[in-house]
Amino acid sequence: MKRTKIVATIGPRSRDEETLAALIAAGVDVARVNISYGGHDDHASLAQCVRAAAATAGRTVALLLDTRGPKVRVGTLADPIPLSPGEEVVLGEGGIPLTHPQAVDGLASGVRILLADGMLELAVVGPVRGGVRCRVIRGGLLHGGKGVNIPGVALSLPALTPFDRESLARAGEMGFDCVALSFVQRPEELAEARRIVGQGLWVLAKVELAEAVRRMQEIVTASDGAMVARGDLGVEVDLYQVPLVQRRLVDLGNTQAKPVIVATQMLRSMVDAPVPTRAEVADVANAVWDGADAVMLSEETAVGNHPLAAVQAMAAAAQAAESGDVPIRVPGLESGLVGEVSAAIACAAGRVAAEVGAQAIVCATTSGWTARLVASHRPSVPVVATTPHRDVARRLGLVWGVLPREIAPARDEGDLIHSSLTAAREAGAVSPGDRVVFTAGLPFHKPGTTNLVRVLTVP
Repeated sequence: MKRTKIVATIGPRSRDEETLAALIAAGVDVARVNISYGGHDDHASLAQCVRAAAATAGRTVALLLDTRGPKVRVGTLADPIPLSPGEEVVLGEGGIPLTHPQAVDGLASGVRILLADGMLELAVVGPVRGGVRCRVIRGGLLHGGKGVNIPGVALSLPALTPFDRESLARAGEMGFDCVALSFVQRPEELAEARRIVGQGLWVLAKVELAEAVRRMQEIVTASDGAMVARGDLGVEVDLYQVPLVQRRLVDLGNTQAKPVIVATQMLRSMVDAPVPTRAEVADVANAVWDGADAVMLSEETAVGNHPLAAVQAMAAAAQAAESGDVPIRVPGLESGLVGEVSAAIACAAGRVAAEVGAQAIVCATTSGWTARLVASHRPSVPVVATTPHRDVARRLGLVWGVLPREIAPARDEGDLIHSSLTAAREAGAVSPGDRVVFTAGLPFHKPGTTNLVRVLTVP
């Protein structure tokens, strides 16, 4: 049973219900909709298609809306522009157009500007009206729409575009469970996104700017989870620091029991090839061993030629890493959580499960918090989270090792235990006669009251 979750980006090659159902059956736990492409009606249609496909596959799937953010790009060009080392060009008005020309206002002489994911490099010479004059350091052919990065410079652009704000306001009614905020720089931006989406949806922070790396602790604390967005991150900070940022962010998420996704180019070769490279398999394995909750496929499933094979390869790589002799990192909960009753119950559940040979830990939960705390310890057995709330079950699909199951509201303790154990059995996590560790809270259906741990035998 795969414990690390798979996030798959939905696109032209995977947007029909039949393909989606196959991807979900193969191991997709979270469907990502990148709203950089299409309009609101397209995104709502994709969400409905994912829901129908999940029902066909018989699995609980979370829906993730990924915002556009203030990505600075080269504007529309009639033809690609050749840039030669040593020549001078203007970025902005009267030169190479930018989608956000204000991003280059006030840049000091010598500041590096990277284009096309760092393939081309410029150095600022000085300001000109409506832009900056730059010298080409590393040349090449520049196409319209390519990304523009200014490493080490905190941009004055807000994290939420007007389109993002409208999308966030409609995310709940469209059926999304989580939103990922692109180009976060400050924790206040997460608070603003949460105010727009309202209660219920998780707000995840995408760490892809140098400023976000500097304020990572604050940003994780302000979020419901995070994503290591290694594409822009790899040009915003020293490329060779990206693995260190990845491990640090995963650790921060685990210490706060918040899910972390590792993303970008995990199986990039499978956009064209039917099998991954050895290095890509190792990349997935290292993310698993780092303790990531989820690993993500982007263009592999959105526009690639082998979307189903990519999901199958990702699932196989994750499962192989989980079943080997290499332990998964468990940094432990942060000091602010240690000593809380629910955290103590979660820790005890894992220890008791190991000592009595339990086949699963069953968490009856209202908010999903106890299941997240249990999962943060990366127990050796599945964590079955039973909840009467469908939205909670869907969001828990992003959390490592958790099998979320929706159950009817319980009348009493006996009914809750019976429903939860039945759900665990139907999920394939346990069989009659197996031992399980059961956690719940009294009184029932009240968030934050987990105070019960019992060892039970599955009838």
